[in-house]
Amino acid sequence: MKICRSHGRCKKSTMKCGVLIILLIVIACHVGCTSPIAINTMGAAGSNTPVAFGSEGGGRGESFWIAKYEDVMKAALSAGKALSLEIEEKRIEDDQTFIRFYDGKKERIDLFIERRTDTMTSIRFRVGWFGSVAFGRLLARQIMYEVTVAEYFLEDWTLMDQ
Repeated sequence: MKICRSHGRCKKSTMKCGVLIILLIVIACHVGCTSPIAINTMGAAGSNTPVAFGSEGGGRGESFWIAKYEDVMKAALSAGKALSLEIEEKRIEDDQTFIRFYDGKKERIDLFIERRTDTMTSIRFRVGWFGSVAFGRLLARQIMYEVTVAEYFLEDWTLMDQ
């Protein structure tokens, strides 16, 4: 059904094109690299811990911690032990550590822990393109638990809610 142009109305095919564009925009906002960013930052904001999370896409994530490098490194090793992960490779240096963990099904996760300042440490994780980002989030939450229980955090963000 064609509508007359003289009355200022669109053809049916033009309206279908507009609907398709809107649908593609909605889909793009809910998949790919942009979706995990909102999910990860919401998790950090609600936890009252001095940690900021982000997702880089492609099975990678990053977090910054207000805690000493040595303490975060110890907490990461404790978290791996608590989750019964196997360590395949571990390289510890003065300012950075690399740990490769495997779970029982041989899914790997690589952790890069780096001293940024005396009071700030970063952790980058990589599970690969086909690995589970949820695996990385779980390990990050376990590290957060280990740091909290050991009282390694240098700031107490629970006071911010009062």
